[in-house]
Amino acid sequence: MKNKKKKRTSSYLLIFLSIVAVILLLIILYLTFSAHSRQRSTQLAQNDPAVSQPLDSDSSEIAGFTSGDEDLNNSEQDGFISEDEISAAESSGSKSSNEDTSVQGPSQKKSAGPAQASFDSETAGPSQSSDPEVAGPSQAPEAEQAGSSQSTEFHSKGSEASPSETDDSKKAASSKEQDNSHGKGASSVSTAKADTTPEISDDGVISPSHGSSAFDNRSDEKMDTLISQINSQLPTGNGSWSVYICDLAGGSEASINDTPMQAASLIKLFIMGAVYENYDALSQQYGSAALDGYLTPMITVSDNDAANSLVSCLGSGDSTAGMQKVNSFCQAHGYTSTSMGRLLLASNEFGDNYTSAYDCGKFLKEIYQICTGTAQSQSLSHAEDMYALLKQQQRSNKIPAALPEGVSVANKTGELSDVENDAGILYNTQGGNDLVIVFLSQNLTSAGDAQSTIAQLSRSIYLYYND
Repeated sequence: MKNKKKKRTSSYLLIFLSIVAVILLLIILYLTFSAHSRQRSTQLAQNDPAVSQPLDSDSSEIAGFTSGDEDLNNSEQDGFISEDEISAAESSGSKSSNEDTSVQGPSQKKSAGPAQASFDSETAGPSQSSDPEVAGPSQAPEAEQAGSSQSTEFHSKGSEASPSETDDSKKAASSKEQDNSHGKGASSVSTAKADTTPEISDDGVISPSHGSSAFDNRSDEKMDTLISQINSQLPTGNGSWSVYICDLAGGSEASINDTPMQAASLIKLFIMGAVYENYDALSQQYGSAALDGYLTPMITVSDNDAANSLVSCLGSGDSTAGMQKVNSFCQAHGYTSTSMGRLLLASNEFGDNYTSAYDCGKFLKEIYQICTGTAQSQSLSHAEDMYALLKQQQRSNKIPAALPEGVSVANKTGELSDVENDAGILYNTQGGNDLVIVFLSQNLTSAGDAQSTIAQLSRSIYLYYND
């Protein structure tokens, strides 16, 4: 009888110990799984642009913008769209984040859409992350952006026949200190790009200096007058501004307050240029279908992951090496105020992306001149393909927004939380004066107002030459 009780007690003890062991095992598994889940969630949060970078509602694509003259009755600002109209449009607009990455690029090569190429974790292909790529405000080098009044500068149209010649002259300009004395009636002007010292008028505007270039370099009083008008209409209480205007038919160009500023997604122009300069070699490595599948969304809907994928391709899987390729492209072609210091959506702790209105304008001008047969040299590879991509742009809430119906724009936008940029070629113009217009703005207090300013001034510039 005692033996039976002992056996029963031993059985109960064994069952109890087994239950305890199972519970302990479950606890260990649960803790391990929880730790793994937390680690995985952290990694996803760091890699997911939708989580790590909040979108700026002001830079959402505006729906309902018209490109004609309807309901625009202000006699002083014919065709301008009011801020109320833009605000109303913004409230009903939606961001174009679900881009169709199967759309083909402009290259006339055998292509059936983006190939399923295997890239590293940061370059897994175009995803649904478009502008704005918000990485926090950062100050452009060698430029104090604390005030409101704009310094005005006319660039010398020195030789653009070869990248090396332009590089030499622009390196001098980029090394010169840009000290803008805002709000004190002072105007700081850089003249390093000029071969000769330009004449400064009483209102602080510098006339273009003379020298050899793709243009005839005649002093253009019409451009002088326009640049003074635009400078007087730039906001004095909404950030810092830089402007570039080129009359492609008349052969004159000018800029206002040209200095390195935050590029935002305008850096994608130069990523595109570097990719096309290396297109043949990259096609052999990754396939033209994959490259076109990244180029199209990067330009037409400003897809950030597509841009990062192309940078990785440029570096054969090494994004740092890819960014250096972009920087080498910029230096070789004379875009010396442009540099890539971080990937799109990445932290700007150790670097940022910068460009200037002049660099963006020069890039677009060269594309236009090559495609129209007016360039002195074929300075850019695949210019026709780049032009075709820019013509497919889906973001039209800035430069194109208030232009008369029928005017075409090939452009690229850029946005951050306090940055609004746009650079475009205006073609098929009614008066035959095709134009390049670039607006850069940063340290904004109202992105919506900045969009309206760009739209209004772009219309004013267009009508000045084509009314």
